[in-house]
Amino acid sequence: MGKFKINKRSLKYGSNSIIIIVIVLFIAVLINMLVGLGDFKWDLTSDNLYSLSDDSKKILEAVKKDVTIYGLFDDGMIPGGSEYKQMINLLDEYKEYGIKVTYVDPDKDPGTLTFLDKDKTKGIAKGDFVVKSGDKVKRLSAQDLYGEDSEYGRVYKAEPLITGAVKFVTADVTPVAYFVEGHNEYSLTNNLTQMRTELENNNFEVKTLSLMTVKSIPEDCKLLIFASPKVDLSESEKLVLKAYLEKSGRAVFFFDPVESTAKLTNFEEILTTFNIGLNYDKVRETDSSRCLPNDQFSIIASLESNDINASLNAYGEYQVFMPDSRSLSILQIAKEWLTTTSLIKTNDTAEADKIAEQGAVEKGPFDLAIASEISGGSKVLVFGNGTFMTDAALSSQYASYFSNGKIFFTRTIVNWMSDKSDETAVSPKLVSTKSLSTTEGQAKVMSVILIGAVPILIFVIGFIVWNRRRHL
Repeated sequence: MGKFKINKRSLKYGSNSIIIIVIVLFIAVLINMLVGLGDFKWDLTSDNLYSLSDDSKKILEAVKKDVTIYGLFDDGMIPGGSEYKQMINLLDEYKEYGIKVTYVDPDKDPGTLTFLDKDKTKGIAKGDFVVKSGDKVKRLSAQDLYGEDSEYGRVYKAEPLITGAVKFVTADVTPVAYFVEGHNEYSLTNNLTQMRTELENNNFEVKTLSLMTVKSIPEDCKLLIFASPKVDLSESEKLVLKAYLEKSGRAVFFFDPVESTAKLTNFEEILTTFNIGLNYDKVRETDSSRCLPNDQFSIIASLESNDINASLNAYGEYQVFMPDSRSLSILQIAKEWLTTTSLIKTNDTAEADKIAEQGAVEKGPFDLAIASEISGGSKVLVFGNGTFMTDAALSSQYASYFSNGKIFFTRTIVNWMSDKSDETAVSPKLVSTKSLSTTEGQAKVMSVILIGAVPILIFVIGFIVWNRRRHL
C-alpha cells in the first residue's frame, strides 16, 4: 500500500478555511437567534428617524390612559422600504410605552370608520392614522406624517404629530384657541396651517371667531389670537375684548407694518392698558450682518434674556428671523400690578421709517415683541410682525438658521400663556442631503482610480492568490 502523505501547507490553508467558515456560521446563527427573540431592532439612520426623541419619551411616560393608534390599511400588504413601512417601524417604538398599535383595512372591516368617526365629521379615510383614547379621536393623514421637502433636506413631522395627538386625546381638558376674523387678518386655512398644527400638537382645539357676532368671548377660550389685523376694532368689538381681558383673558396680537396712515385707535387703547404702544413705522437694519442680503427689512433680531425666553435660550437660541416689522414701545407708566417685558429687540444699528412723516427716520434699538402680565390675571403678547409666523416664512430657508417660529411659538407663546413653563415640545427631524463636492480635476482622478486602478489591483491580487494555491 502507498503511504498517505499529508502536505503541511495544504493542512495549514485548509484549517484556516475551516476556521473562517465556522466563525461565519457562528455569527449567522447568533444574528438569527437575536432576530428570533422578537423585537430586536437597530436604528442605523443617521438622524434616528425610527427612534423616539427624549422629549417624546418624557411625554409618553406620563400617559396614564389607554391609547390606541389605528393604521387604516392592511399592514401585511405593505412592501419593505415604502413610507408606510417606515411609519410601521416608528409606531413600533410607541408600543414600548404602553401604546397599542393596530392595523385595520377599512375595505375588509368598514365598521371601523364608523367606530372612529360616528358623526362623520373628521374625514377619516383609508390610509389614515387615527389616535384614540376614550371618546377623543385625532386623525393624522399619511401625507402630513411623511413630511415635506425643504431646501435643507426633508422635514419628517411624524413623531411630533403622533406624540402631539397622544397628548391631545389623553388630556382631561381641551382648551380652545380662537383666531379672530373680520379685520383682514391672515387666513387660518391658507396662511397659518403650521401655526394651527403647533397649537393642536399642544392640546389646543383651534376655531375662528368674529367679535361682531358675539356678546362675549366664549367661556372655553383659553387663547385669543389676532393674526395681523389691517383695520381697527369697532366700538362693540373693543368692549367685548376689554371685558374678556378684564376676566384674566389671554390674547396674542400680531401687527404687520401697513402703508396706510389710518390708525388702529381701539387696538391702541386696549394695549395702553398693558403699558404697550403701537408705532406706525417700518423697521430696517443698516448693519448688513443683521439682515438678509439686499433686504434691509428682513431683520435678524435678538431674543432678550429673561424668564419668558428662558426655555429658548436654554436651547441656544438667541436670534429670530423677522421679515417686515413695525416697532413697539414700552410706555413709561409705572404700575405695581403690571409686569411688561421685552422679548425681541433689534440692534442699535436699526432705523425706522415713519409712515406718516415723509423722510422721517428714528434710530434704534426697537422692541419687536413685548409681553405684559397683570398680577394674577390677564396676559398679552404683542408682536410688531405677523409675517414671521406665516407658512411662507416658516418654510423659508432662513427660518432654519435662526429661532424657528414654530419653536418660538410653542416654547414661548403657548407655554407662557398657558402657565406651562416646563411643557415639553417635540420638534420635527430635518434629514439633510449628504453630498460630496469635487473639482473637475478631482473627478477625473477618482474616475481613473475607480474605473482603472481598482479593477486592475483586484485582478493582480486574484492572480497571485490563484498562482500560490495552484502549487499547493
